[in-house]
Amino acid sequence: MSDTQGTSSDENVHNIMIYQSMSGDAEVGTSYFAVTGGSITSNNGDFIYATNTHCIIYLEGVELINNDSEGYILRIVGNSGSYGWGTAGENGAQAEVTAAGQTIEGDILVDTISTLTLDLTEGSVLTGTITIAENEDGGTAVSDNAAVTIDSSSVWNLTGNCVISSLTNNGTINFNGYTITLSDGTVLSE
Repeated sequence: MSDTQGTSSDENVHNIMIYQSMSGDAEVGTSYFAVTGGSITSNNGDFIYATNTHCIIYLEGVELINNDSEGYILRIVGNSGSYGWGTAGENGAQAEVTAAGQTIEGDILVDTISTLTLDLTEGSVLTGTITIAENEDGGTAVSDNAAVTIDSSSVWNLTGNCVISSLTNNGTINFNGYTITLSDGTVLSE
């Protein structure tokens, strides 16, 4: 997409959109997005955006080229409902993301009515932050918004302070002077 404003509005300026449109052209259920090898380039907006659906995302050895430093690498959120994509405040996404031998550079946003489970496996490296943000439409918050699991071969390099629900770390976290705050108030640092 060429712009973050204009006729398409900033709500749907994303490289990859995973959503249930409620228009009758697809059944309600689980969406799947899997890429192994190759490359994907995002020139504008968020790299992967999920809303109003349950989705399973699998990335293995893909070169992710993000040319928009302000776009999130993953945005897992509800939407305004203005396009008919569910009811505002009730249309979050439930994303199960597995990275296998994958380099991910960029920030991740999950809102309070959505959930993310992120598994870093097989030597994956995440460089970025994860943040839980309030749903913009005042929806009822769900528990365990952002659960991160890092296997023994994988690494998370923080580029800012993070807020997540839970962490299972069998690998390496390079805090770089930043912190991870868990939902129970626990603050993790170097």
